[in-house]
Amino acid sequence: MKKYILIMAGLLLASGTTFAQDKEAIKAQKAAQKEAEALVKKAKTTYETSIANPQYGRKETDYAKLDGALPLIEEAVKNPLLANDYLTFKTATDIQYQYYVKLENEAKADESAKPKFIECASKLVEYAQKANDNLVADEKMKDEEKKLAHVQLQNAAINPAIQLLQAAQTYSNAEEENQADLKLGAKYATQFLDVMEKSALMKDFSNQNLDEWKTYAKAFKAQSILNIKESSEADIIAAYRDLMPTKYKGIAYQSLANYYREKDQAKQNQIFTEGIEALKGDEDQKDLRASFAILLMQNQFQAKDVEGFKKTAELIKTEFADNENAINAYLMEGQMKFEAQDYEGAKQIFLDAAKAYPGESKGLVMAARSAWMKAQAGGSKKADMDEAIKLFKELESKYPDEPENWGESLYILYNNTQQAALAAPYKKYYKN
Repeated sequence: MKKYILIMAGLLLASGTTFAQDKEAIKAQKAAQKEAEALVKKAKTTYETSIANPQYGRKETDYAKLDGALPLIEEAVKNPLLANDYLTFKTATDIQYQYYVKLENEAKADESAKPKFIECASKLVEYAQKANDNLVADEKMKDEEKKLAHVQLQNAAINPAIQLLQAAQTYSNAEEENQADLKLGAKYATQFLDVMEKSALMKDFSNQNLDEWKTYAKAFKAQSILNIKESSEADIIAAYRDLMPTKYKGIAYQSLANYYREKDQAKQNQIFTEGIEALKGDEDQKDLRASFAILLMQNQFQAKDVEGFKKTAELIKTEFADNENAINAYLMEGQMKFEAQDYEGAKQIFLDAAKAYPGESKGLVMAARSAWMKAQAGGSKKADMDEAIKLFKELESKYPDEPENWGESLYILYNNTQQAALAAPYKKYYKN
């Protein structure tokens, strides 16, 4: 029984010690909270006695005095105890706005001041966004007061946000060796999108150009991330996927296809396939869609993906027949037959090409050569040799300025069929 009592006494003693420790911790936390809030109060007072106020004879902001508030508020916004405090971030917004105005004027006069101005704009947007988040949760303020404060924060942040968008454009166009600038392009574009699309601060903001601004930001972000050496494949894909639902979807698919060109042909083909489908019906991007189809077809031809090639080639023949490279759908298909030693099949496809594109000699050239190969493979039968001669003569008739495609061939064919008199005029084209 005594042993039990001793154990209980020990537990009570430990419990009492813990309670005392908790009490001290709470006391210390309250003191720290009070000290942190005092820091904000001091920064706020300095701000209020520094800004222009005609009532007190101050025609312009006293930046020498306001400089004393800056380190105070910068320390306060980093304090975890004040992370959810509206007043802290509202004061930070107000102070930062004064420097934003000052630096904007300096940047207009001196381009070298622009980076500092943009970084100031970035902080201002960050503080306003955080102040608005804390405002929503503030239980002390009335709804009408919150609405007014929300509008004030929104007004303070919108022009700086647009400055971030403009900076993102500039930095996203940096050369690849300027990695620091490209990273700033990604940073500012991302921040603009975060505040305009994800924050409560701008959820009710309206402007006729807003959607266009967000589209630009996505384009600048993707371009920057693509050229940042440390960017992961996942980051690059995500950035361009975000751009695909916009009017720049063609650029998005094209950029990803180029990204995969030397890395992974299977993934490039997938992007081409998606792009062809996504751009369907878009007349403004018809040429780009045709380019995707032709490049996909070339990849499939090189990879000997016969079924994939046939499908893409048929698409080109039916939807992009007027494209300058569309004849390749016939030529590559014919080449596949030719390499498989199906010379008759190859000849027919090449003749289709010649019929579809009479201004191009390539189809008829290959049809004639296929006929000759068929003749050679079949033992040079007279009917086959005559067919080859007929096609080369047709080639001469239609394209007299291209003797390199028919001259030597006709000389050899006539000689091989014991027609020396007919071969004689073509001897000048023969190369020993």
